[in-house]
Amino acid sequence: MFLEVECARSWGMQGLPGTVVGGLGSVYAVWCWLGRTRQARSWAVIDRGPNLALIGIPMFAFVMFGAGIHLLFGLPKLVVLPFGIISALHFLVLLAGFFSLPKWWGPGWFRRGEYKKDFEGAQPQGAMGTLLDSYAAGTPAVRSRHELAKSFGDVSAPVARWKGGWVHDPDTDEQDHGLARKGTVEGTLAWYPQGLGFAATEREDSLRGKPTVVTIPAERLTSVEVVSARAGADGRPRRGRWMRSPFPRLVVRTASDTYVFDVARGRARQVAAFIKERAGQVA
Repeated sequence: MFLEVECARSWGMQGLPGTVVGGLGSVYAVWCWLGRTRQARSWAVIDRGPNLALIGIPMFAFVMFGAGIHLLFGLPKLVVLPFGIISALHFLVLLAGFFSLPKWWGPGWFRRGEYKKDFEGAQPQGAMGTLLDSYAAGTPAVRSRHELAKSFGDVSAPVARWKGGWVHDPDTDEQDHGLARKGTVEGTLAWYPQGLGFAATEREDSLRGKPTVVTIPAERLTSVEVVSARAGADGRPRRGRWMRSPFPRLVVRTASDTYVFDVARGRARQVAAFIKERAGQVA
């Protein structure tokens, strides 16, 4: 820790984490307060969302940003004062509501309940709400990684693992939930002595309400290839970069099925070479 602080001082980067994290938090807090879009109002109808958006995040973000730019750019300490006052104000609001959100605090559209008509009969799919839902759901009863191990007989551990996702629908513009990439289930690819497998993360299991597992026995593999980012098995990239992986994709084929996977950190080519070697140099 001491070395990191000294390096930050010598490189003139001290205060950078506070500036970035505090700045993003401050912008997010203002975005939530203004509530100009349906997504910007989604926090209003989720459990603990108003407490976080209207008190928790701004209480820490503004003072962190002020202190960050003071250290990073060497600005006068008075620069921190306005940000500190904003944070202190939110802390006083927290105390006034006995560590809860007072009914009189918040933007006018929130206090008047105007947001309710936006989400009548439906739950928002915002990222923050989905994240809170995933924590509230707890540990899933059936986990994908355990189901994957069972699929290969529980006889051996995986030889290698890679973070990524199973692209079950490369053409869709819909997300399965607020944290998902379009048409993709987040999880881990794994190579077992018996073949290739994919298992969703525990968070995906909780949000989807069921395990998601893909198994491809090694003897069934007919080809392994790499296609462009956002592409399907046909190699044609789909339109829209938002909520799609920016890295090349892995395509695995059998005689009867085709599977498309995202591979984190742009390692699709390395994974393809590994699978070809382990599967007996398939085409």
